[in-house]
Amino acid sequence: MPDVSGLLPDTSSRNSWTARIGEVDPAELLEVQLVNAVAPFLLIDRLLPLLLKAPAPRRYVVNVSAVEGQFTVANKTGRHPHTNMAKAGLNMLTRTSAADLARRGVYMCSVDTGWITDEIPGPIRDHLDRRTPLDVIDGAARVYDPIVRGEAGDPVHGVFLKDYAEAPW
Repeated sequence: MPDVSGLLPDTSSRNSWTARIGEVDPAELLEVQLVNAVAPFLLIDRLLPLLLKAPAPRRYVVNVSAVEGQFTVANKTGRHPHTNMAKAGLNMLTRTSAADLARRGVYMCSVDTGWITDEIPGPIRDHLDRRTPLDVIDGAARVYDPIVRGEAGDPVHGVFLKDYAEAPW
């Protein structure tokens, strides 16, 4: 049965979200890197000529990141290191490329969508009887916010946004 966001919940008793180093399948590691770091890089790299030719004075790249990619979070656990690596890589792409792109009218930032899905395996999650505080609409609004700001004359770039505000990397 789909959850409140219409997503099919993970009913397994264990998944890679709870895995530690030594427990992550290599295929899972590669998939997470491809989806969260490699694909965004390739999309930006290959679409950049089109972005630069666009007639709009401001263009945007909003990388969907997460607190998993922040180095400054004090309570990191040993769980899901492959996801932490991927989001940190995505954040580094933003940090190292945003200034150059901004000089060309393309504003890139990273955004944490907030806690909109619960990756903890179903049986554990059900036992805890917890629900995510945000939904996919909240997450989408956070991704759209840098574009709204930019179109209002305050383009943000080279930053990590959490809860609509700059947060440390």
